[in-house]
Amino acid sequence: MVKGPHTTWCQVSDMDRSVVFYRDVLGLTPGHLSPYWSDFQVGPVKIGLHPRLASSPDPLGIEGKGWYLGFETDDLRSLRSQVEESEGGVVGGYHETPGGVVATFVDPDGNPIQVVQPGSRMSDFE
Repeated sequence: MVKGPHTTWCQVSDMDRSVVFYRDVLGLTPGHLSPYWSDFQVGPVKIGLHPRLASSPDPLGIEGKGWYLGFETDDLRSLRSQVEESEGGVVGGYHETPGGVVATFVDPDGNPIQVVQPGSRMSDFE
């Protein structure tokens, strides 16, 4: 049976570029870094980056068919600016949820990342 979270990982096309995005843009602390596997500890969860599995059957060999990471931040506006200045991207605008305002980003390979600023309201971003 499943006991809890462990390592969640996705495929990337350029390990160096992806490490820069997760480390420098999102501010995650790297653990192991190599051309074949890089990981970051995010609270109790570890996320990993792996080169594209080109010889694998679909969907494993398809880029952009990975996870949907969910993160939390205290400054969504600042994080959005950092992503806009990086090789990642912003998808749409801000969206209010019962837990706070959410923004959706993508990493350099198009893997989606959703970030919430708990307790915030849309009026905080107007």
